[in-house]
Amino acid sequence: MNILKFALGMRFDFLKDGYTEDDVSFILGEITKTLSASDVAGLHMYGGLAKIDAADSNGVYTVVFMNGKMKFMRNVYHKLNGDAVLRSYSDSRIPFVQNNVVRNFEGLEFFGVIGEDGSLSGGSGRELSFKAAAEERKSFSQKGSVILAPNSFKGTIPQDEAILHLRRAFRKHCPEKNLIAVPVADGGDGTLKAVESAVFAMRRGMDVTAPYGQTVHAEYLVIDGDKAVIESALASGLAISEGIELDPMKAASTGTGELILRAAHEGVKNIFVCLGGSATNDCGIGLARALGAKFIKGDGEEAKLASEMELVRSVDASGIDPLVKKAKITVVCDVTNPLTGPDGATYTFGPQKGANGETLDALETGMKNMESVLNAYAGRPVCSEQGAGAAGGMGAMLMALFNAEYKAGAGAILDIVEFDEKLRDAAVVITGEGRIDSTTLSGKAVGEVLRRAEAARVPVAIIAGGRGDGAEAVIGKAAFAEFCGPEEDALRHFDEAAERLAEKIAKK
Repeated sequence: MNILKFALGMRFDFLKDGYTEDDVSFILGEITKTLSASDVAGLHMYGGLAKIDAADSNGVYTVVFMNGKMKFMRNVYHKLNGDAVLRSYSDSRIPFVQNNVVRNFEGLEFFGVIGEDGSLSGGSGRELSFKAAAEERKSFSQKGSVILAPNSFKGTIPQDEAILHLRRAFRKHCPEKNLIAVPVADGGDGTLKAVESAVFAMRRGMDVTAPYGQTVHAEYLVIDGDKAVIESALASGLAISEGIELDPMKAASTGTGELILRAAHEGVKNIFVCLGGSATNDCGIGLARALGAKFIKGDGEEAKLASEMELVRSVDASGIDPLVKKAKITVVCDVTNPLTGPDGATYTFGPQKGANGETLDALETGMKNMESVLNAYAGRPVCSEQGAGAAGGMGAMLMALFNAEYKAGAGAILDIVEFDEKLRDAAVVITGEGRIDSTTLSGKAVGEVLRRAEAARVPVAIIAGGRGDGAEAVIGKAAFAEFCGPEEDALRHFDEAAERLAEKIAKK
């Protein structure tokens, strides 16, 4: 789209896959009540579906104004942004877009040029007119926002579906409230999708070396140009090894290292590596080699595979890429297992990667040798620390060679999406999962939301599929709680529970 002077787009999410003409007419009508003819005279007006990225649905409709000077357009923005009704319908992830994004839009309907009298001319003929004076409207405020922070209801309702249905219920009962979607995750599979739906992140993609040498296309996220979120499962996972005869003696974690290298060369200073679902058990040798490290065997040759771990005698870190050295790396996962032993990486996760009894013993022998090498290099028993056994030992490698910090999955993801900052203006937080029980408060995502909200003195409402032993201790920390009931027809039961919850909160 050709930009005339400055352009401003406001995105409206109708919370469904597509919008109707009635939806569009409603939003355009609310806009004409918010802006006066003098606010928009001379501007060109457009509207239509304009997807920004893969996270957008077909239910996000964009209205664009353009051709005003900076001060003029700033006034339009403040009036749209300050209106309670328009903001309640705005997209929670990216409510506004400007020139650099608008110029990529194609196929929007040209409504016309707005005249001094508020009428449109030269466009599609849509009947729309701005009055001489705007109506008195309820003002929007970030204060008193409602944070929607559920986990997935495993086996029944995905996380994004839970948020969508909660938004519908709260838009109905609390239309003046700002709804902020903050999906929570544990750092495993699906983390990128959860983070992307909570903040404006750019996806980056590249071809990487998968565990068995095949080439796959893997993506990662860049947030604010400063943070990268990498999901090891996308580059070194079991899911991308489907159809291949599994042999962890040969599987390498190279692809995850290639993603880290790419992010560092993009200038990212904070790299979050989410570990889980890997097909590898090479103690991260492949990952480290992709970043420039070498593992020297007793004969002076370089070790490259898990089958050679027992022969490694030293680490040569002199070739590690300088940009990787400068980056701060954080290991994100819910795995607390050490590198070796009965609860270590090999015996706990090896069988699902194709290791049998004899192979397990050989891998464990190699891992114990790597434990000695990495502990000596790090100058501390790093391989006994939490997360060392994650993703077949990638956790230990990142912590030993790159001084990576370990963070439990849920807490790290909430840090990435700046959950604590969002709590400052919140009136209530809605969280939940498929089943509330005694494990909820033991490092799970919902427990972490409860802990942080309690510290910020923000009340919490829980919506859950069911309850188990110890559920009362969790419910006792909440101001409200609703349960969906049986898994049959789960979405209908969830909607009913969400309606009850939203109604209670609106009355309170």
